Amino acid sequence: MKRSIFIPYIFAAFNFSCSSTKTLKFYQKPDDIVKTESLKQFLNNNKSPKVVLRIPQTSYSVTETDKKDLQSENFDYLYNAIENQLLASGFIVKDRQLFNQIIANDGNNINYQKLKEKSDTDLIIELTKLDSQVLYQTNKYYDKNNNEKVEKYGNRKKYGASVEFKLVLINSNEFAGVYRFNYTPCVDGCVISKSYKDIKKELKLFKKNGTKPYEGVEKDVLEDFIKSATIKLVKEMRK
Repeated sequence: MKRSIFIPYIFAAFNFSCSSTKTLKFYQKPDDIVKTESLKQFLNNNKSPKVVLRIPQTSYSVTETDKKDLQSENFDYLYNAIENQLLASGFIVKDRQLFNQIIANDGNNINYQKLKEKSDTDLIIELTKLDSQVLYQTNKYYDKNNNEKVEKYGNRKKYGASVEFKLVLINSNEFAGVYRFNYTPCVDGCVISKSYKDIKKELKLFKKNGTKPYEGVEKDVLEDFIKSATIKLVKEMRK
């Protein structure tokens, strides 16, 4: 998922020869959540638990074409977004680099009781998977009256994303749950082409209103998704 910027009145992006405005829609892919009663009880007794975000080297699942770009990009801003949201939710977030160093020093002989003492941490939130290239495709679209239609040639493709967290209670060395959240594109509809008639109306309205001042704001869809997924994670953990 790439960063996108919204700029008004770029009509060249639409197909002028289209007889009807076409809108693409996908149904929201449901989240997949498995949790334990132990986690709920723990959080009921610990309103501000000490947590650490663990990031394995294999967190990312990407297509071959995008692998090079992802390897060269710094994703610390996504990890920071998760930790910031955990902080905002009342959790005490421990240093993940220090936590990983403690584990590395112990090698494969990890004693969770000693790990809790050394790291002063209650709960591990592990980012087990982040897929930024989940393919959605369809040969359907909707006309301006919201009637479902079928493309005569080919299909339409959009990319969504998914993220998965695994939780471990350190004190009891207990698996506490797996939370998988999905970002589905175009749930509210994405206009993929406009009819000549609709474009004429927009141009006429644009000429009538004239040029107005505006500010373009860059939007990182992946970061927004990670933030909302973390909010969902905390909400589901505390249910």
